Amino acid sequence: MIYLDNNASTRPAPEVSELICRALDGFYGNPSSSHLYGRQAKAMIDSARESVAALTGAEEPGEIYFTSGATESNNIAIFGAAAMAAGSSGGPGHIISQQTEHPAILNPLKVLQDQGFEITLLPVDGNGVVCLEELGMAIRPNTVLVTIMHANNETGVIQPIPDAVKICRAKNEKTLFHTDAAQSVGKIPVDARFLGVDMLSIAAHKFYGPKGIGALYVKKGIPLKNVLMFGAGHEKGMRPGTENTPYIAGLGKACELAKKELAQRMERLKSLRDMLCDLLAGALPGLKIKINGGGADRLPNTLNISIPGADGSLLVEALKDSVAISAGSACHAGRRSPSSVLKAMGASDDEAFSSVRITVGRDNTEKEIREAAAILQKAVLQLAQAR
Repeated sequence: MIYLDNNASTRPAPEVSELICRALDGFYGNPSSSHLYGRQAKAMIDSARESVAALTGAEEPGEIYFTSGATESNNIAIFGAAAMAAGSSGGPGHIISQQTEHPAILNPLKVLQDQGFEITLLPVDGNGVVCLEELGMAIRPNTVLVTIMHANNETGVIQPIPDAVKICRAKNEKTLFHTDAAQSVGKIPVDARFLGVDMLSIAAHKFYGPKGIGALYVKKGIPLKNVLMFGAGHEKGMRPGTENTPYIAGLGKACELAKKELAQRMERLKSLRDMLCDLLAGALPGLKIKINGGGADRLPNTLNISIPGADGSLLVEALKDSVAISAGSACHAGRRSPSSVLKAMGASDDEAFSSVRITVGRDNTEKEIREAAAILQKAVLQLAQAR
């Protein structure tokens, strides 16, 4: 089977798996313990924190907090910023995001809206890029947080975060800025200081690390409040609970590999993605395949296309034992409603329903890409004949 669903999850790199197994077996002490076993586990966590900081451009390792993944990181950032606002002003404030965010952003915002916060979701253009002019007009004196994802999980479209941060700072210097970088870290350069953000979320399993571990970058000096979990003082009180040493080590190794391989990884993934796109266009000459977000900067591994006359869900089902792809976002698999991301970009229902997301990874080969294109062609033609 050919795996082309790397935005949903990636296969851990061999070096990551090896380190996790070694940590499970040999570094099982509690990192909070002062004895040798505890010190060994803590050293492994400290090393991983340095690796995450180095990849993400943090000024110092202490700005990195380990979590269970980007969903938890997003929740800590959003609810923490909301708590800061409520504490300083005595009441709910205003939060800005945009229409094509992941549910890990939109659903926490719905909860805050029910609690009295005002939520503004900015529109995007036909390529899925957030409207910066609308952002400037939306910021108010009581805007406590702007959260805009770095790269979209469905289309791979990269948002102009540095420009958005500059607008935010010019309008209200007290407003915090958070970005969900789950899809971009390990695929393109991500430097928190260059982006200018106050907080940034990471998920290990999106770039060849294990599932169930992630991190949140919090810029030094931001007094973010922990309002989700309460216990002992782990992660400086931000995320209490005994640390998951093996998976933290795995995240650190994934960051180490990404920093070392990034330039080569980007070039190779883009080459494979573009090869697949060209092969499909040549294999289906009678169909005008639409590349969703094709006019914007995109992740080098991501191809989201609408195939006229094809049903994305039926195509995914037809390929389930040969080529792994997704119909829309992997988080929405099985839901028979058009992609909210593509609809926000102005796609018709037919375009949205006929879309599939194909995402290449470091393990894919040119041979696999050619085979996948042939299999996709056959499946599309068979579905067309069955209509």
